[in-house]
Amino acid sequence: MWPVPSEGRAAISCSKSFCKEEYGQFIAWASAHLPPEDFEKIPAWCEVKNWPGKIVGVCDYKARRRAQAELWDEGYDCWWDLSNVVRSPDPIPCRGNVGMWQMPAGLAAKVSAADEFLRMRIETADDAYPLFRAAIPIAKDYEGFFVLPIDIERRPICKPSLVSLGHTRGTTAVELGEVFREAFKHNADAIIVAHNHPSGDPKPSKADLHLTSTLQSAAQLLGTKFLDHLILGSPDCEDGRGFVSVMEQLEF
Repeated sequence: MWPVPSEGRAAISCSKSFCKEEYGQFIAWASAHLPPEDFEKIPAWCEVKNWPGKIVGVCDYKARRRAQAELWDEGYDCWWDLSNVVRSPDPIPCRGNVGMWQMPAGLAAKVSAADEFLRMRIETADDAYPLFRAAIPIAKDYEGFFVLPIDIERRPICKPSLVSLGHTRGTTAVELGEVFREAFKHNADAIIVAHNHPSGDPKPSKADLHLTSTLQSAAQLLGTKFLDHLILGSPDCEDGRGFVSVMEQLEF
């Protein structure tokens, strides 16, 4: 029997017995006890049916005596107040229910890495750059266009998504619908976009400047914040910065 810790950082996982019927029971309880604004945030079964046996997030926890009858009963003598709950960008397979205090070292390292990603704050273009730089290899030698969805607290919701890939080593065609579909899919408050220049020179073209202005205007109409458009070149270009912020270029 694992000891019950009083507080700390924990993984959120779903047992392999997790099923539609069990989730339905939770939904019924939640609809009766949660405020409408919280209940509306609960995902539908079709969004979570592939969660069993996986770590899907991390959170802070603090144990206290279970005094409120309306709390979801997990069969423990105590209840955990959860805070700073964040969703993992990629679900991590695990065996049954796990917490940070009982994980094998390898699994704990994976969760810690995901947790570090989720605790990031995207305040500047420099904050977003490492995430795009890590995603660029997907495009190989071609020009790829990526979207990074960001929540209201300026945390990345997931890793950058590739929404367009050039068929030649020239410019990739970008569809506005594909860009903002990523924002809506993740209920993002804001987005940052980026693409790479296989030539290694991140200097924006006239087409890049025009696309950025178009994205900015579309975001205003759709109620999504458009924070920046990065162009990535060679890592050692632009005084070692490795990228150019198109928004900074437009300000001049």
